[in-house]
Amino acid sequence: MSTAHGQGRDSVSAQLMAQREADLAIINSVQTALTARLQLAEICTIVGDKIQQIFQAQVVNIALLERDTQQFHVPYYIERELREAPHTIGIFGFRKHVLESRQALLFNENLAQQSVAYGNPVLRGETAKSAAFIPMISGDEVTGVVTLQHLDLEFAFSEADVTLLKTITNILSTALENARLFEETQKLLQLTAARASDLEVIGRIGREFTACLDMQAVFHSLALNVHQLLKTNTFFVLLMNSTTQKLDMVFGMENGAPLAPFSLALDDPLAMSSRCARTRLEVVRHMRPGEPRYLAGNCPNLSNLYSPLIVGERLLGVMSVQTMESNAYGEREQSIFRTLCSYLTIALDNAAALQAQHEAEAQRAATLEQANATLEQLGAIGREITGNLEQAAVLSSLDRHVRALLDTHSYRIYRLRQGGSKLSLVLGIDNDQRVDSNGELLDIEPAAALCIAEQQEVLDAQAGTSAIYAPLMAGERVLGVMSIHTPRAHAYGERDVAIFRTLCAYGAIALANSDTLAALRKAQAMIIQQEKMASLGQLVANVAHEINTPIGAIKASGHNIAEALEQTLSNLPRLFQLLAEPEQQLFIDMLQHTRNSSGILNTREERALTNQVMDMLEQAGVAQARRKAALLVELRAHAYAANYVGLLQHPHADFILDTAASMASIVSSASNINTAVERVAKIVFALKSYSRVDSSGELREVDLCHSLDTVLTIYQNQTKQGIEVVRNYQPIAPLRCLPDELNQVWTNLIYNAIQAMQNHGTLTINIQQVGNEAVVAIRDTGCGIPPEIRDRIFDAFFTTKPAGEGSGLGLDIVRKIVDKHHGRITVDSEAGVGTEFAVHLPLQ
Repeated sequence: MSTAHGQGRDSVSAQLMAQREADLAIINSVQTALTARLQLAEICTIVGDKIQQIFQAQVVNIALLERDTQQFHVPYYIERELREAPHTIGIFGFRKHVLESRQALLFNENLAQQSVAYGNPVLRGETAKSAAFIPMISGDEVTGVVTLQHLDLEFAFSEADVTLLKTITNILSTALENARLFEETQKLLQLTAARASDLEVIGRIGREFTACLDMQAVFHSLALNVHQLLKTNTFFVLLMNSTTQKLDMVFGMENGAPLAPFSLALDDPLAMSSRCARTRLEVVRHMRPGEPRYLAGNCPNLSNLYSPLIVGERLLGVMSVQTMESNAYGEREQSIFRTLCSYLTIALDNAAALQAQHEAEAQRAATLEQANATLEQLGAIGREITGNLEQAAVLSSLDRHVRALLDTHSYRIYRLRQGGSKLSLVLGIDNDQRVDSNGELLDIEPAAALCIAEQQEVLDAQAGTSAIYAPLMAGERVLGVMSIHTPRAHAYGERDVAIFRTLCAYGAIALANSDTLAALRKAQAMIIQQEKMASLGQLVANVAHEINTPIGAIKASGHNIAEALEQTLSNLPRLFQLLAEPEQQLFIDMLQHTRNSSGILNTREERALTNQVMDMLEQAGVAQARRKAALLVELRAHAYAANYVGLLQHPHADFILDTAASMASIVSSASNINTAVERVAKIVFALKSYSRVDSSGELREVDLCHSLDTVLTIYQNQTKQGIEVVRNYQPIAPLRCLPDELNQVWTNLIYNAIQAMQNHGTLTINIQQVGNEAVVAIRDTGCGIPPEIRDRIFDAFFTTKPAGEGSGLGLDIVRKIVDKHHGRITVDSEAGVGTEFAVHLPLQ
């Protein structure tokens, strides 16, 4: 009976181990399937199909919570092999309970009554016999519910199924969160790329306009650039006629052809151009098809944008773009249009100033010459200022030109802060000496407040002094205020105000571009950080999987020790009563073989040894020879079986061998625990070495061999599946470096090599000293890099991976880190053979 009992326990333990391994295999298959998947629909389809396959559910659906609409979006729904299109459902019944309680629901019978109790009517398909509802949890929030149903069977799902499903839904929640973050990152990249392109075109337009005083050439250039930047069917410019007090069209194009000239009265109640001129406000009008129109030209335009052209308090005219597309002009288009209007205003103002000089040329030749020189100088200044994208360079350029062109004893440049309620001094000069702001926020003085409120220049004369305050405008947005001061009374005339206005316009455009550049750099830094976090997430997943297996072995071995120890303690007193002293020594010797055993036998080897020992025992007349031969092999005493024939023929041989087997189980389980603990300790040590962060920025001496082995240990879960790792390490002196940054280099290069080989091949790592350089070469036997793209692999955002599987920043980060260490990186690749990246780092 004791033998059968022991076999039963071993069978249960084997079943538990098999179930555990099966669960781990399922979880690993789901994680593998989701690797680098960043599309929501694709992720839901992969996980839904896996769940249906694993649990043989007839109905599977994945419902994602939409908090804005307070509904569930169902991207995956299948019933009896029939898929339904994505749809939405309300929050009620079983899913509402799971959402509020954050707990899973399992029903294996009486589901119809439970549906009534939970307020869950059947909205589609058949009534189920068994069902499970599992919450999807991300952080502290329930993000959705996964549902399994069986339409024909009760008790179709177990508590173990629910436990496994919870793990799978956690994986699904993490994958969906990664997909959301990737989608947001892609949108940000698209926005920043579009903004950078717009800035390049707008900057070029500004340089052209400020250098050109031929208004017809300006108008033609403006029409071409508007068509390039905005959706446009109709474009025209109206200028104010001071004699008739009407708006006269001076330039117009419709679908590439000249627009017929027309004039508008300022008080025309139907014309949007007149309304824009009267109110001096931008007008955006989106019309519906068939709505009555009062527009220039013949195109049935549905989107119309009008902006006044204003210099100081003077209305120059109105500019308009129109298109037949509906709702075509959003915030981006309006911002671009405002900037173009600012450029045109500057060009018109410059042209008006030049015309005024021409009209007075006979009487004021000297003044005209000075004005021409000033305009040309302002054009050059405008190109210089607007060509800068760094705030410090913009401020330096403004400082130089303000003091060269205007009577300036002191001047200030302020930026608006705290929503426009405070000012911060970014540049201040008194008597050629810089004023230190100390970073303090300042109250807005009355003259500056008036300048900001009216968005125009303010002349301030007090106690024999003179000052000009002007807003720094980017479209309709006030960035700050610039002011100049002199102790002379009435020092500033119209010419000075015009020069100062133009300088402020250039400065505002340059500062707006500088702000955009800073935002772009911040976005790029964020993307790089996300790339690092994605790499870290991959490493953590590998480490978690690698640690899970030895921990499972420890748990199983501990359970075996507990059972075997209980049986051993119970049997030992009786055993030594049954055995004479020589037999006791034989029993101890037989156990000693278990302790001295170092090898592990596979099933085929154990079967062959058992048959061999069984033949010997049968010749010796030992009963139950096969069972006793198997026990001797298990005790690793098979080579000395002849020594123990006496014990095997003892009247209580079964009891003696069962006790020996229990004691041997304790020894082998303890050995398994030691092996597993050593494995976990090695992984933890590698992870601690990898994750050690040194924020001091100081160089430290590092053993390159240890650094590479640390990263290889982290990736061991992937390399052990089908990759042979070859280490060729030559003795080399320690390298002074930034250890965590070099770890990032090895991580990216090794991960790329594993992906290039698709987890099968040879990974060779060479470390050697060549001259005064340490050279680390990482070679794979993957697909190689085609020659036509080899020169681009280090470019930011360039990737050969499918959409959603890479950001294209890995090798860019590697190159920057190597450059930071004054090293270099080379690549040698052959299509179909493999690739080698060699990192050269100076040893001194």
